[in-house]
Amino acid sequence: MFSKFNQFLSGIEWRLSLGAAIWGILFPATSIVLPAWATWATGILSAYSPFSWVAAGFLGLFLYAGCVALYGFGQGRAVRARYDAKFMAATGGVDPLAKVFEGKRIFLNDFILPSNPFVDGKTFVDCEIVGPANLFLQSDNAINNVQPGTVDAVALSGERQFFNGASLRNCTFRGCKFLRVTLFFGPQEAHLIRQLEWLNWITLIPPAPALSESSAPSLIEDQTAKTPEEPTGEKAR
Repeated sequence: MFSKFNQFLSGIEWRLSLGAAIWGILFPATSIVLPAWATWATGILSAYSPFSWVAAGFLGLFLYAGCVALYGFGQGRAVRARYDAKFMAATGGVDPLAKVFEGKRIFLNDFILPSNPFVDGKTFVDCEIVGPANLFLQSDNAINNVQPGTVDAVALSGERQFFNGASLRNCTFRGCKFLRVTLFFGPQEAHLIRQLEWLNWITLIPPAPALSESSAPSLIEDQTAKTPEEPTGEKAR
């Protein structure tokens, strides 16, 4: 019984494939034959026949090709419009090309292209940064007033290159919340911010490189505690 049913389905599939092939050949052929026949039947440009018949046939073929191209272009635009609508609904209307984002929920896997995993010169204010994702704060970034929550942190050794994630440069986060995000820091930055409570260090912090703190980038300004200066001179007495 099942073998007969499979044979029946195979027969239907074969007929559909044959019909599609015939239609693909018949319709372009008709677009040539019909204009040529109409030119012959009406006697238009009969003084130039049979050249006028051939010209009419090729004109019909060009019109058919133009209609197919227009249909394909329309289909492509429709697919792109549906994708954009789905993307805007999923990401809360976030435009990845903008420079400033305020009060947005940003899904990093939609925001960052796998082919270009770099974010440069962006400012995020009161945003939710949603993973799962790995972010390497590479250079000249600042994070201020982080919202409550625990963020996994990894201190890189500085000897190997970071690959599996996105690298951030010249980015600022103010009042943001990180959800399911792991932050990666260079060894110098890791030593400067190792006491922050909202960072959950899941790796050991390597020895600090021989650099002065003044030469390190100001990564998290208002989150690090400042030690009062020792009184000197007459005030010390």
